[in-house]
Amino acid sequence: MEILKDKYTITELSERLNVTTHALRYYEREFGLEIPKDHRGRRYYTAELANIMFKIKQMRDEGLEIKAIRKILESEDIIGEPPPVVINDESRSVVPLYYPSLPENQKSLEDFKKYLQEFTEEINNNIANEFSATKEYIAQEILKSKLEIGACVENSVRKLESKMEKHFQDVDRSISSWREKNKQSTVKRIVNKFFK
Repeated sequence: MEILKDKYTITELSERLNVTTHALRYYEREFGLEIPKDHRGRRYYTAELANIMFKIKQMRDEGLEIKAIRKILESEDIIGEPPPVVINDESRSVVPLYYPSLPENQKSLEDFKKYLQEFTEEINNNIANEFSATKEYIAQEILKSKLEIGACVENSVRKLESKMEKHFQDVDRSISSWREKNKQSTVKRIVNKFFK
């Protein structure tokens, strides 16, 4: 893939790679990619990250499973091993050591709950946006198909009208020829009857 910019927003990269923003977030989680954020908190992809996403998409298009892709990227030192999960002895709950959007000093349970709530809202918004975009795309495809079918039907009707016109002209010529022929025969019969 030709990288044209130093930074891509998630929308720009999803359009460039022809994948959904949901797929990009999924790859981020699955491959433990740390995506930087700008001063407004929006994620952006550097040229290096865009290339990694391109490689992942390319391997997925070739039919490789996530585990196989992870091993390939790890063997090429493109990504590291995923962070471990630690069991907190006091509460006996599973607490991840790493969640990308929070700084190191904010990894409390409340912050994690807040992070999950924001993440849930983001997923819901993305699903709504994807649904809306898909609905619009389907409506456009239906309209396009409707216009194509209409053009085909109109073309077929024109061809049929042309064939029918030619057929009627042939029938008219045949009838005219038959009348002319029979007219001459009648005249001959009358003439023969009088002059015999």
